[in-house]
Amino acid sequence: MENLTHTLIGLAAGESFARCTRPTEGGLPRAARRSLFVTLAAIGGNAPDVDLAWSYAASDRRFGYMLEHRGYTHTILGCLVLAGLLYAGAEWWMHRRRVVPAARDRWHLALVAVVGTLLHLGMDALNTYGVHPFWPFDNRWFYGDSLFIGEPLFWLAGAPLIFLVRSWLARVLLSLATMAGLLGVGWMHRGEPLSWVAIVAAALGLMAVGRWASARAAALTSVAAMAGVIAISVACGSVAATRIDGILAARFPGDRSIDRILMPTPAYPLCWEVLALQTRGDLYMVRDGVLSITPEVVPIGRCPVVFPRRPPARRQAAPPMTPVPAPNSPSTVWFGEHSMSRAQLVRLVDGNCDAAAMMQFARAPFAFQQGDLWYLGDLRFNRDAGFQFQLGQDTPARCSIHVPWDAPRAADLLRPAAGERPLAH
Repeated sequence: MENLTHTLIGLAAGESFARCTRPTEGGLPRAARRSLFVTLAAIGGNAPDVDLAWSYAASDRRFGYMLEHRGYTHTILGCLVLAGLLYAGAEWWMHRRRVVPAARDRWHLALVAVVGTLLHLGMDALNTYGVHPFWPFDNRWFYGDSLFIGEPLFWLAGAPLIFLVRSWLARVLLSLATMAGLLGVGWMHRGEPLSWVAIVAAALGLMAVGRWASARAAALTSVAAMAGVIAISVACGSVAATRIDGILAARFPGDRSIDRILMPTPAYPLCWEVLALQTRGDLYMVRDGVLSITPEVVPIGRCPVVFPRRPPARRQAAPPMTPVPAPNSPSTVWFGEHSMSRAQLVRLVDGNCDAAAMMQFARAPFAFQQGDLWYLGDLRFNRDAGFQFQLGQDTPARCSIHVPWDAPRAADLLRPAAGERPLAH
């Protein structure tokens, strides 16, 4: 998730913990206790993204961000280390201010630091980018395929917090976040007057709770609204997975499905972008489309598309896409498919360290040749040919990034499946 959402979730968690627990007699003053809880949760909600500091500074920046971001700090072990550092910072602050906490205060501070950092990991695990939380014991990627990386409903859910923060600057920033959420949700539902009425009513209701309800009720309302967004998205994602699996089995009975990547439309959990990865012998295909899980309620033609498919600019290398050999339906629209030889992909990965590095990240890989040059990328993020790399000559200087992550497609694409003949190299 983007950092605004991480911050709002941390604020809501810290406020709720402060309002739902009682101060210890003789321990931290109430105001200092609340400030510490909220600060630790908000900072902890962003702390794992500290890996951006070295991912951007990697010797090969192209692969640095891709392989180092959501790396070691986006693991359970890494989050616990970060939580320990946050707690140490809280102890330093209390020592400097000559504030003496009770033993129970210390336990609560440690708990908030741990929960704050783990909330970041949990939220990042819910989208298509993926995390590998169990390193160093398990280096596989895990994908939630349930939330878009920027969901304005979370910004809207933070509205009750406006009246809980004390500084005018914090109130202004939270008000701007709420307004951005309102505009973002409204933009996705443009042309739907009834949806607009419901969105404005929800925003006013959340702000009314923050203004007139107790601080505890306001904080818990914000938490409940955020949890509701997650629950609805996860439930709709489960339905979308079942629907697309049935569609693939009916439309492409001779193909073997190895993965389907689902990304919800922001503020529109009934519409999902789909990447279906399938194989047929040596042929590997990625099919790109949009799915409406309730076409009788939201016809596929009303599903907004976050990243419009545009033809590549002239002289811009782009993966070749062909029409999907299946008709559109009331629930599904196919944009196109990319296909290539699996054996060719294996040869590229075996013969080039850039390609091997890319495959430690790529979940929906593609490769194509233009002239004498080969390009490799990931169709999850390839809009207007933006997320792809030209494979250079294999030299030690180009092979400087080494991470332990398992290649997402190692077992089902780069190696033959059970019962298949070995791929020809």
